[in-house]
Amino acid sequence: MAKSFLICNVNRFFADEFLVPIQQTLLKDEGSSEISLKINISNFHLGFDQYICHHDYIHKRRGRVFGRDFNHYFEPLNFYSYYHDIDNLLIIQTKTDASLDFVNKLNSTNRYELDPVNMDFKKMIPLISEVAGAWIADLKRAHLKTAGFFGPNVHKSEEYKEAAAEGNVSSIQMKYIAEHDGNEYYVAISKKGSIILYDSLSTVEDELYLVCDVFNKLIKPHL
Repeated sequence: MAKSFLICNVNRFFADEFLVPIQQTLLKDEGSSEISLKINISNFHLGFDQYICHHDYIHKRRGRVFGRDFNHYFEPLNFYSYYHDIDNLLIIQTKTDASLDFVNKLNSTNRYELDPVNMDFKKMIPLISEVAGAWIADLKRAHLKTAGFFGPNVHKSEEYKEAAAEGNVSSIQMKYIAEHDGNEYYVAISKKGSIILYDSLSTVEDELYLVCDVFNKLIKPHL
């Protein structure tokens, strides 16, 4: 199963245990959600502290269950985040849209100020040894708004260049050789700020190493 890691620049971070109850008018009759962070292991790996996080991710969908209408439902998520106080980075390991919502909720307090990193694909692609795929959104075509392109060095094809000039690259996929073990992994980078790992790694330490390797080589030079 693919794993997503949202990369955030940190301007303010409350390093102690923190619980954020989220109260909203629309939740008055259907419960409230909360998010929390609690340090699990200090100096866990590569200078990152590991945090255990909880987020009640709200899906705003209408439906009916047990004879009662509802306007939303909660998806309780428990996941790890990794904070590096020297590099001012936070890496959040859960699906991208939930991570972004998690960040927005934290930023709504006065304890956190987090910014998902900006992905500059035009500057990034020349650093990639083999681009294996790409998704392009916001196409101005009658029956096609999003298109995927796949194959070795697909970014060099005329079809890709035409679509990229017309729309916006939303993600790229690549074959990436990891520095720590020399193995090849299938990795994607999302415009929203995430690195996605498609291969199963043995440990969370290996996952963190690979994410940091991709970040340091392909993303950090252009921040």
